[in-house]
Amino acid sequence: MKTFSLKKHIAVGVTLGGLLLQTSLRADTEVLFVGGNASQNVLYDRVTNILTGGISKVVISPTNATVRTYVGTITGQSGLGNVTIDFSLLGAVGGFQDLANQLNEPTALTNTTITPTVAVSSTAPEAVGIDPTPFTQTRTLVVPFVFIKNTNKSPALVTLTNLTQQQAYYLEGAAGTLPTTYFGGTSSSPLYFVARNTAAAVRTEIDANIYFSGTISTWTTNKSSYASLGAPYSTTSIGLPVPDPGLGQSSGSNVRTLLGVITNAIGTVAAQDISTLTPIAYNGVPFSITNVETGSYPIWSYERWAYKKTGQTGTPTTSQLTVINALLSAVTNATFQSTGTVFVGNFARLANLEVDRSSDGGPITSTIY
Repeated sequence: MKTFSLKKHIAVGVTLGGLLLQTSLRADTEVLFVGGNASQNVLYDRVTNILTGGISKVVISPTNATVRTYVGTITGQSGLGNVTIDFSLLGAVGGFQDLANQLNEPTALTNTTITPTVAVSSTAPEAVGIDPTPFTQTRTLVVPFVFIKNTNKSPALVTLTNLTQQQAYYLEGAAGTLPTTYFGGTSSSPLYFVARNTAAAVRTEIDANIYFSGTISTWTTNKSSYASLGAPYSTTSIGLPVPDPGLGQSSGSNVRTLLGVITNAIGTVAAQDISTLTPIAYNGVPFSITNVETGSYPIWSYERWAYKKTGQTGTPTTSQLTVINALLSAVTNATFQSTGTVFVGNFARLANLEVDRSSDGGPITSTIY
């Protein structure tokens, strides 16, 4: 009897151990991507590509569409369990800072905050005073940045088709005090500059490329219907330009909105946010993906993904790395980068780049010999 009982208990123990092992292997996996939103549409497209086992839930924050969550499974990766991929794309600089310091960012699924796993940024950490040593970094694509105008709102800017480096410098530092004629326009009225905020790679990279390090002069409107773009605002104004108390906008769509209500204004965005507005050439070179790839259009930077190295606080688990690498492969897929509608015309492929640069805004060197 005792022998039978012992065997029975051993059998039960083996069974329970197997169940525990299966439960452990099937633990759910969650990854939070933080950082810039220049490539947000690429990420949203590709995340649906890797959740091949089915997507059970997509949640978008009602207050900021760049905070969103996808839940599903990956075919052939049952050990990952339910895969939750969060995006909190609130700024390239802030994302790197929060990853470096392990500061929580919001997710859309639970309306709570969790610790970042990966930073997506077209700003290098050292360009914003962050030590790159603790990070594993991978380049994914090239992000171009542009000056844009709305000629429907500002007919005086029709003839303004190019900015020199010096004009771009003065635009950022003296907007609102210099006339459009100084920049190539046809009016003696002031030209206004609409910039992104300091959390954005657009701001960091354009400043680096035009060698601007002064106090920025950026503008907004005091029209009450645009109060969401920053305070303070007048409830009686018809929409006069006023200095931006927030020193820049939190998104490219905000920049476009302001260019639609401020006469004689130029803004800065990542190429994917040009939309229907008109890009302005820089130093005589028009923006195009080909001109970025050949190095003749210089205002661009590499987008990189970064996560903590082994031994650092916040190092991804094996399961998290599996998810990260699956999404990385989907984003860098050659066919996607050659044909994907959210990629073509908005970004340059690393494989097509004929130049290199060792620092943000630094000298461009040829890789074709």
